[in-house]
Amino acid sequence: LGQRPPASVYQPSPRAMPRRLPEPDYPAEAAVRQVRSNGEIKWRGELIHICSALVGEAVAVEETEDGTWQVRFFNVPIGIIDQKTRKLRRSASAAPQPTKS
Repeated sequence: LGQRPPASVYQPSPRAMPRRLPEPDYPAEAAVRQVRSNGEIKWRGELIHICSALVGEAVAVEETEDGTWQVRFFNVPIGIIDQKTRKLRRSASAAPQPTKS
């Protein structure tokens, strides 16, 4: 930047951004849950914290080939529901993909 303040070189993006994301198109076999105002979803009678940033958004819960339950937002994996602790386990690596029907 040559000792110039960032604001002096800022240019707005030419890409138009939507005011609201379109509704996700999840497969029929996915369990779709609305993220509540506290960042949780209800899954099998339990409240599981997903993410506060997704409040009001629909997420999909899908069974994977190995029998775990993956939570995703659009095509972005968020984590796996731990069956024992009933908590979301975030994965640093790529999460398993849902089973294909």
